[in-house]
Amino acid sequence: MFESIADFLDGVSDGEMWAGGVICALSAALMAYWLDRYQGWRRISWSEVYNGPINKHITSRTSADMWEIHWQGRPILEGSLVIVEVRNSGVQTLEPEHFAAPLNFTFPGKKVVHFKVRDANAPLEATLRPQVAAAAADRRSDTIVLPLFTLNRRERFRLLVLLEDNGSGAGERLPKITSGGRVKGGRIKRTAGRARRRWAAVIVLALVAVSSLGTGVYAHNRSLELSATCSRGELQVTGSTAFSPHVHQVKEEYERRCSGAEVVLDASNSAEGLEKLEAHPTAEMIAMADIAPGGKPRQDFDAHRVGVLVYAVVAHRRLAERLGPDLWRDGLSQVELAQAYRGEAIDGVEVMAVNRDGGSGTRQSFEDEVSGAQDTPDRDCKPRRTGVCSVATTMELLDYVNQNPNAIGYAEAGALPFFPNVRTVPVNGTPPTKENVLSGDYRFWAAEFLYTRRNATGLTRNFLDFFGSRGVSKLLDGQGFLPCRELEDARNEEARCGEG
Repeated sequence: MFESIADFLDGVSDGEMWAGGVICALSAALMAYWLDRYQGWRRISWSEVYNGPINKHITSRTSADMWEIHWQGRPILEGSLVIVEVRNSGVQTLEPEHFAAPLNFTFPGKKVVHFKVRDANAPLEATLRPQVAAAAADRRSDTIVLPLFTLNRRERFRLLVLLEDNGSGAGERLPKITSGGRVKGGRIKRTAGRARRRWAAVIVLALVAVSSLGTGVYAHNRSLELSATCSRGELQVTGSTAFSPHVHQVKEEYERRCSGAEVVLDASNSAEGLEKLEAHPTAEMIAMADIAPGGKPRQDFDAHRVGVLVYAVVAHRRLAERLGPDLWRDGLSQVELAQAYRGEAIDGVEVMAVNRDGGSGTRQSFEDEVSGAQDTPDRDCKPRRTGVCSVATTMELLDYVNQNPNAIGYAEAGALPFFPNVRTVPVNGTPPTKENVLSGDYRFWAAEFLYTRRNATGLTRNFLDFFGSRGVSKLLDGQGFLPCRELEDARNEEARCGEG
């Protein structure tokens, strides 16, 4: 249900742990009560397997196919056969010293002619066998008294009892069996048979499971609630514009919970963010940086990898009128994208390929994984222009593509809903989905790092902890950002956060 037990417990507060503990304790108490009340620590259960007349039809009418039963040459005229199953249904092995009084069975209105023990192990059968002779010697008895015996947990045996009428006129009725005896610290109880016992056990176990599951779901949902450790002061977050919309959401939630904290977001690009952090090594500052798959983080700062940002090649929705309606299904190949970013036409169609300025981590990922580095000078983007141009930020790129029908570009996938004329273009027929990133089929993404000074504390540390919480992961879910906990089982090892 949860990614891991440690991950789950890490997100559960002390109050939630207490609540879960109380419910689990109640579940355990319910199980203990069931064992004591219905199952028993020491418990003998017995059930009536068969109880019917012999050499007479159950309706008391004679029949030609009835058997004649004799015992030691004497016919049994008003006979009946009873099969009683006895089992240890407790949780302990029953020993002779556990019996305060021997186990016995009484058949009112009947006489015990003989009985046999079946389905018992050899030692148990040997223990019970001597009583057969005693029962045969006293044919006036309606009771079988068993000697003290050992019965292992879940072990059982059966008694096959031959009965006859004792002359009281009860021969027309089947005997109503009663049991006697006493078990120290336990009980002897008649049950309705295995099927109903199993259903009772299943119901109780289901109740315990449901209550435990409910506890887990409750605690899991509570662990997704946002909570923050607050510090007063100002924190500057700078760097990647592609990642800045996600950080903006987190900043708003943190400031809502920590009124004494101010988080200033100043996005430009990954390279400039790292330059600012390098220039202010003691400041409360975080630099956002995008690193292409396989790239190594800088070692002169503390690098906190928080997940993967999925990018997408994008185009104005009217570009399909020129390149064909299959554009949204089949997309563009890397060869075609490389042509566009060299300023060349795609299948004879002139387009405007919009780039990010140099220093952008998004541009680095695009050139490394999609188009290849192109020796094309940066120039300003103007309406209706074709060729290649560049802009400073992700939002500027998307705004340009949104307004120009011949434009293509690239941006983080989660920002597209804000631009109604912009659609995603698959690369080599592969769309930018979470599943394709995890499998390694889609490589246009970047590892997101938050860089800080060495051993940062205070507001910087508290904001980083808040950013890495389960609640923030839920907040950013479905927006083109995959937090580290979603990448643990990725088939593409480069996507996993590892120790970074």
